[in-house]
Order: sequence, then structure tokens, then C-alpha cells
Amino acid sequence: MGKYLQAKEVVKDSFWIVERSGNKIGTLRHKADSYLFYENKSRTETVLDNLDNIKFTKTTGKKDTINVSIFGYPTNVDTVYNEHLQDDVAVYTKTASSKQHFVAGYWGILFPMGWRPSFCPRKKTLESYTHLGPFISESDMYLAIKRKGQENEKDTKSSNTNTTSMQSA
Repeated sequence: MGKYLQAKEVVKDSFWIVERSGNKIGTLRHKADSYLFYENKSRTETVLDNLDNIKFTKTTGKKDTINVSIFGYPTNVDTVYNEHLQDDVAVYTKTASSKQHFVAGYWGILFPMGWRPSFCPRKKTLESYTHLGPFISESDMYLAIKRKGQENEKDTKSSNTNTTSMQSA
């Protein structure tokens, strides 16, 4: 297994996600009088006779960590990896080896059902949909979404008015 593993508690005293250098490598389960380590890469399960190389992290009801901000925009994680600016947008990954990129900040995204708020969405989502942002605060995002919704209402009303006046002429 190697040294310096960190086990992050998911279920109190019974189930942990195991990471090495910020990369998820497996899970650990407490069963009866033993610990079972499941390694993702080899898909094998091993009974551990000691836990000397594992540092356990307990989670509490409230969050102890402070989320990191990058390039002035908030993120939804306490550690960011591969941070960079791409087209003036703060982009990052949640693990060192992740291929999934996220964008920092609050965003408004136009889905088929209308404008929806989003906090640190996937970069791929922004590439697929019309969006507003990034915003530093949630209130700024909601204000922009509200304004955009009002613009759309005005456009729809003026379009209907023009159609009605053309039909009556």
C-alpha cells in the first residue's frame, strides 16, 4: 500500500475514503475485529493487520475547513489543484490527477427550463450552455439572473406586441 495514506471518514467509525497525495486510491471498512482495504486500481480487498501508515481524519457535523478562493473567486473545496486562468475564468481540479475541471465562483446557467444558480460548476457545463458570471457572491449572481429574467420578459412582451399590431394592421 505504501506510506502516508490519509483516511477521510465517510461513515462514523466504519467507512473511510483513502487518499495518497490528494488522489483517491481506495476505501477502508471496519468489519468486526478487522479493517478491509479495497484498492481501486487493482480492485483487490486486503485485510490489514495494522493501521500504522494511515492517518485518520474525522468529520464533524459542521465544516471545519475554509474553502479556498482562486483568482478572487470562491471554490467549493478546501484544497485546489491545477489552478489556472483560462479565458479570464478561474479553472481548477479537485484532485491532483483529475481530468474533470471546475470553474470558481457563482454562475447563472440557462438550462432548457430557465436560468438556474450554480456554484463552481463543471467547465464542460459552461461550454454547453449560455451562462452569466463569474460572480464573487451569491447575491450578485441572483441579481444578475433576476435582471436577465426581466430582460427576457420584456423581449417576449415586445415581440408579442409587435406580432399583435402587425396582425391587426
